[in-house]
Amino acid sequence: MQITKTNIRTLVAVILTSLIAICGFAGDTKYATLSNAQSTEILNTVENDLKANYYDPKMHGVDLDQRFDEARQKIATAKSQDEALLDIAAAVAALKDSHTRFHPPTRPYGVVYGWVMQAIGESNCYVTGVRPDSDAAAKGLKAGDLVVSLNGISVVRADISYLQYSYRVFPQSGFHVTVRPPDGSGDQNLVVMSKVIPGQYEVRRGDVQNYRENHRDDRFKNRSRYYNVNKQVLFWKLPDFVMSADDADDVLNKARSYETVILDLRGNPGGRVIAEAAFLGGFFDHDVKLGVRVGRTESKEEKVKSRGGKAFAGKLIVLIDSDSKSAAEIFARVIQLEKRGTVLGDRSAGAVMESKVFVHAEELDRVNVAQYRTSITIANIIMADGVSLENLGVTPDQLILPTPADIAAGRDPVLARAAELAGVKMTPEEAGKIFPLEWAEEKMHEID
Repeated sequence: MQITKTNIRTLVAVILTSLIAICGFAGDTKYATLSNAQSTEILNTVENDLKANYYDPKMHGVDLDQRFDEARQKIATAKSQDEALLDIAAAVAALKDSHTRFHPPTRPYGVVYGWVMQAIGESNCYVTGVRPDSDAAAKGLKAGDLVVSLNGISVVRADISYLQYSYRVFPQSGFHVTVRPPDGSGDQNLVVMSKVIPGQYEVRRGDVQNYRENHRDDRFKNRSRYYNVNKQVLFWKLPDFVMSADDADDVLNKARSYETVILDLRGNPGGRVIAEAAFLGGFFDHDVKLGVRVGRTESKEEKVKSRGGKAFAGKLIVLIDSDSKSAAEIFARVIQLEKRGTVLGDRSAGAVMESKVFVHAEELDRVNVAQYRTSITIANIIMADGVSLENLGVTPDQLILPTPADIAAGRDPVLARAAELAGVKMTPEEAGKIFPLEWAEEKMHEID
């Protein structure tokens, strides 16, 4: 079955059916902490958040009242907390907005799926990494495998973000996966189990206020990876734009002494608007028009202030892929529009809206609460050429896509081409060793 963005309700229904069929803990009452009535209260709060804060008061023509009334009816007869929460997520997803999402309460377990997939090009999605000690590895899932279907749903670029989001809202203990190996040996049907980590921390009333005041503060640090050649060419892997303006200045200072910077924004999900502006200013010797910020009540021209004499003046090469989002996409497009550098790789995600997080809590007992969040788009950015990148993305100056064989062998033809443009001889095999996939520590975590 193939699902498209235009039929999100069908997608959610199929996901629900497939998840209930495979997940041993889906709907298990020992995990249920919210009643249907409480889930309805959450739905009402989320609806109020949207109506009060969404950047387009007309909701793009979506009948929000009807969509949320349908969700209320479904939640009234929901058989589990997870089913009710997915109904809330589906109601919000009707807006088809990349940055407007419902983030449910933390579950009493963490789920490590053990493998990752990504869209390559305009259609197909591939396994791009498998944890060595995972069930996925034991079952024979390999990097480079084409993902044909997941729990019976055809996997294509147009739907992958909705699939991944739904599986975060409704965690599961395993997948029915159909893959096609790069050697053409024929489709394989696998049941790949996840690693379930028990142990939920309690959220108390005071924790919600602390979250509002301190969320992300501990993430303001440089997690970049670097590699240099003769101190002339800097290969720079920037994982996100979650940093303060001062931190942006600190990391930019590292680049000034090089003749060429290859900035790898592949997989970069974006981050803070203030960090993006400060970072962009580090590559221009003059102020630059970013675009027009279109908010709920006003439109305002946005400019990037140059670092002046402290700006990097050398050659710039930027790498993007289908997982480059938000600030990463805007950065790449400004570089193109200003003819400041060369952009290589795959078309970016087309997920560029500016959002704000609203934190709420539903009372569980006299002490503990179920904390949940709503991420709501508060503005769209119309670029200097008059075009919004939302659902469009950035088309690179040079489209370079790894083949399934490249993925399987760990080769990186995109980084190798960037090195060539910088005057560095490097094979795709050598390039693939510079920034290999790094697995996060397996631990209990909040579902984002």
